Amino acid sequence: MKILKVFILFIIPVNLYAQKVELKVRDNFATLKAEQTQSELKPGWTVFDIKLKDKLTRYLSGGHSSQLTDDNMPEFHIIPAEDEVLADYAIIRLLNKKYYRKFPKSEIRENNYKRVEPANFYIKSDGDNGFVCHPLDALLKGDYILLNLKQKPIGDLKDLKVYSFQVP
Repeated sequence: MKILKVFILFIIPVNLYAQKVELKVRDNFATLKAEQTQSELKPGWTVFDIKLKDKLTRYLSGGHSSQLTDDNMPEFHIIPAEDEVLADYAIIRLLNKKYYRKFPKSEIRENNYKRVEPANFYIKSDGDNGFVCHPLDALLKGDYILLNLKQKPIGDLKDLKVYSFQVP
């Protein structure tokens, strides 16, 4: 009986958070694995009791994303969690370095991003709780992330869960 209670306590919260993001590859949707960003905080200089601004860098490990799209108009299947809406999601282009992919700016709202909304994406309902969408304009070659802008940050440096993909 104890095992059943423990099982229920761990499985029920997982089922309540039903967020799922898939990318169309060939003719099938492949589930994108959520990655957590990593952050590096470089303290600013202190000159004559004046502290200069700290520098925060957000990045993902690896030179490129392991998920490659078919073309520059990727098609996504997004199933938001119960307390989320589709307009909370956005795409951000990352800067490529040799061993990692870096956010252009550390603060998410300061980056150039495209929200998943009718002005930027073709969106249709899949009949269930999900949406199938693709950008109206072709994406440039490079690495991108799809993320929920209103998600709760993780840890002291406010890391995020993102879904990365690469446009050839």
